[in-house]
Amino acid sequence: MKQRIITDEIVKSIDKWNAELDRRGHHHPWVTVKDVNKVGRRHLHRCPKQKREIHLLSDGEKRAYKVLVWRPDTLLVKEQVPLDLNETLDIANELGFLHSGDYKTKAAHVMSTDFYTEHVIFDSGELVKRAYNFKYWNQLWTIDENGRLKKKHYRVWQKIEIEKIYWKRRGIKLFLISEREATKLICWNLDWFSTEANAIVSDSEKLEFSQAFYDSWYENKFLNCVDHIINAGNQLSLDFKRSQTVFKQAALHRILKLDLTQRIFLREPLKVLP
Repeated sequence: MKQRIITDEIVKSIDKWNAELDRRGHHHPWVTVKDVNKVGRRHLHRCPKQKREIHLLSDGEKRAYKVLVWRPDTLLVKEQVPLDLNETLDIANELGFLHSGDYKTKAAHVMSTDFYTEHVIFDSGELVKRAYNFKYWNQLWTIDENGRLKKKHYRVWQKIEIEKIYWKRRGIKLFLISEREATKLICWNLDWFSTEANAIVSDSEKLEFSQAFYDSWYENKFLNCVDHIINAGNQLSLDFKRSQTVFKQAALHRILKLDLTQRIFLREPLKVLP
């Protein structure tokens, strides 16, 4: 097997990216929406939590990003994070895999991880770092005639293995995430809640509201969502506008634990989680 090579062109691209990173002073993705010449939807998303533009290369990536960034323990999410080319080439050689690259010119391509995240463990304050590779489920798996789950597209799995070892060397675990974990329904709810993401609401107000909301829900689980918001607001002497703001923030930050696998409407009942 003749391995891919590092070309002057890719070295210039890496130097350019490093210079852009220094200029911005914060994360800049290796691949931007302007760089991708393919059929499909790409998204330049202004994140209200990280307060910067996020480059997402598919609908699935956009939903995965929202699920990750709005986890209560998430401190940071970086997208399209480049991996050191010399190291990924070394790993590919060790595994006997052909590195990602151009099959005509034999030039190696810089590999990237879809998401790098940092989380806090609330009880201890410990910082946990993770890496995530987003793939649509049918890019990874198939079900055979006996109903057994089988891997598909061996080249995809080879690249995942290179990526996995790269992060393992840094003490970071690589996770796979698909549209099955980041569903349209979950993200619809997160989008609705995040319209109040930048409102000023204290933790104590969110806690008090959540408890009042739970009290209303357990008293009558069949009331519509809006009725529970009104009941909780009345208990805390809040008008409806403020009550809805606090409700959205409490739900967004998972202080108010709701079943997000169903679409939440004001005029319909909803389910809270234990």
